Amino acid sequence: MFELKIALRHISARKRLTFFAVFAVALAIAVIVVLMSMMSGFTEELIDSTVENSPHIVISSSDQQEDYVHFYNYYSRQIATINGVEAVSPVFVGQAAISHKDNAEGVNLNGIDPVSEDNVMRISDDIVSGNLFDLGRSNNGIVIGDKLAEDLEVAKGENVDVVMPGFGSRSFKVIAVFDSGTSSDESVAYIRFDSALNFFEENGVASKINVRVADPFQADAIATSLEQQDTGLDAVSWIETNSEILDLINTQVVIVWLYYGLIYMIAGFGIANTLFTVVMDKKKEIGMLMAMGASRHNITMIFLFESLILGTMGVLLGCLLGYVASTGLASYQIDLPAEMYFGLTTLPLKTDLMNYVYAIIFSFLINVVAGVYPARKAAKLDPVEAIESA
Repeated sequence: MFELKIALRHISARKRLTFFAVFAVALAIAVIVVLMSMMSGFTEELIDSTVENSPHIVISSSDQQEDYVHFYNYYSRQIATINGVEAVSPVFVGQAAISHKDNAEGVNLNGIDPVSEDNVMRISDDIVSGNLFDLGRSNNGIVIGDKLAEDLEVAKGENVDVVMPGFGSRSFKVIAVFDSGTSSDESVAYIRFDSALNFFEENGVASKINVRVADPFQADAIATSLEQQDTGLDAVSWIETNSEILDLINTQVVIVWLYYGLIYMIAGFGIANTLFTVVMDKKKEIGMLMAMGASRHNITMIFLFESLILGTMGVLLGCLLGYVASTGLASYQIDLPAEMYFGLTTLPLKTDLMNYVYAIIFSFLINVVAGVYPARKAAKLDPVEAIESA
């Protein structure tokens, strides 16, 4: 295949141009791989933290005048039988203040069955001190977040006073401390379900029913199915609750891909400029080839081969640079302001094989397009004029 041989000779003859064309593509690939790793890590971390730190579906009364779900045991059993539902947990929620020594903080006091709630929320995975399941054996046990414990200056084994205006106060013993990495660490405390009902002087009701499903992305469909059963209950999925975050992610993906396209176009212009320079420099050689019988198709293939070779070299070098850069960044903990990034405190990077696949495919497409104009320009040269003008 003489076209390939000639293409290789052109590339090796102009080493400086070749270097800059290849480096332009490599730099574009490396930047894209690092950015895609950041975007993949950010999206996955954000969705995982959102899914794992909130119920997939929250069931509450659809009556705006009613604060509680009555017959919650009956509804819990019915919901548990629905295909795709993994666990259900009735929860009683009340506002209260927790004090220790001279410190006091307002919290959402959640009355739970520790086993059921752990099946839904995986609270035990976040326990850093004590045992969540001791809550089921203690009438006056309480589980609090690490930030709340820090603010109250209290440790496991010490007592706190829970105060609710109109209901008096009661002493609880801290039996466990959790760290979820969310705002719950300073605003949520757990006590036993029946203890919460007694404290708030309620009976036979729950504030809500938390639900966990096998596939979080089917939560919306299951929630809609629950509402259509005309039970008088309102079902809200995590997708609906966090719609603004998901919309932001989708918007970011579009903007980032536009950014990728611009970077590839810049690299493509580098290859096109290199090939166009070769065409202008090799006019006489092109004319002689055509005079010896080379067809316009042969000439076109020569420059398309050059484009593909330059692109391949750039892709391989870019993937290597991108991998080294991504690995290097991932080895360092880059702190982020949590209030700006939905609670994420460090920059997450995920090295995903598909990031390289997308970069390679997109790059080859751009390289082929970049090589078309110079190739057509060379193929349209008149052999006699090309030889005489050289």
